[in-house]
Amino acid sequence: MILMLILCCLVSSTSHAFPLQNFCKADLNGPKSPAGYNCLPYDAVTAADFKYSFNGAPSIAVPSNTVLFPASVNEVPILNGLGISGGCVEIEEGGIVPVHDHAATEIMLVQQGEITVGLFTPRKAYQNTLRQGDLVVFPEGLRHYLINSGTGKATAFAAFSSANPRLRFLPIELSANDVPSAIIARTTFLDEPQVRKLKAFFNGTG
Repeated sequence: MILMLILCCLVSSTSHAFPLQNFCKADLNGPKSPAGYNCLPYDAVTAADFKYSFNGAPSIAVPSNTVLFPASVNEVPILNGLGISGGCVEIEEGGIVPVHDHAATEIMLVQQGEITVGLFTPRKAYQNTLRQGDLVVFPEGLRHYLINSGTGKATAFAAFSSANPRLRFLPIELSANDVPSAIIARTTFLDEPQVRKLKAFFNGTG
């Protein structure tokens, strides 16, 4: 199922592969351009570079009983220039993934449990409840959220139309900064006490 998910994302995306070779292992210590990283020599590539396991992979803990396991070019350097990447999310019962977006289109497939997802557009929001085997599409740049609406842990895998899709949490961007609370409240139409509460939660100042 994961292979099919990645293939679907690959077919639907515009490939950014380097024109003179089929793959390019990223030199993560070198400079990065809009096209990706520089390539390491072919003799620096091994069979293990084409395989990735989420077991023991670097993770991102979200303060809502959620753990994210990215599989971007930073974790899988062989993705450099290929225009695809992946990821895994584990949401404990009652947990959420807060409102966020990506610099890429996302396809997500639920492996375990039940996940309610919501997608925001300027005039309408779209909500679906997904169960094992269900797939959902999040177009690039549109904010969305995930909620474990079932019992037990929920797990899902995702594929992205970029080797480095980036993850941008709206609550963190608004709160984990040094902009005065009064300005955040004025420019977002939130109440200032709520802004201060969020800043304290995400270690912001001001």
